[in-house]
Amino acid sequence: MPIDRKKQIKVANKVIKELKHKGFQINQYYAKTTRSIYLKIDYGVCGGIRISDHRGKKKYRYKFNLIEQYKGPKQINDRGYIRMFYDYNNTEKLISDIQNEKKLKIYKYGLYNYKSYMKKNSKGNLYKTFKNVA
Repeated sequence: MPIDRKKQIKVANKVIKELKHKGFQINQYYAKTTRSIYLKIDYGVCGGIRISDHRGKKKYRYKFNLIEQYKGPKQINDRGYIRMFYDYNNTEKLISDIQNEKKLKIYKYGLYNYKSYMKKNSKGNLYKTFKNVA
């Protein structure tokens, strides 16, 4: 039986459209056993987004987490890695935080290196399973 992820697809399409408009490269992957949708931003250099209706697995630590009806801390330190959480009605804040993340990375690495990391990551095996959507 196919997984019904209409809500997740609607939210993902909204986020993809906004990020594409702002010049981001987006790759998408649908989870095989849950309703989760994963988006990699600028080939992972700017992190990734997990769009879902449930808590994620502990071993995976996405930077940006868009969770239906999320109630809880907006930011947590997960073993030294800062993770951000949003509900489906807060995509504007998510987009703003992603733009800020990119600015910080470019400031830290420089634009040339940021683009070099994107190019290097794009050749990795991970992107054979992710669909280029923007």
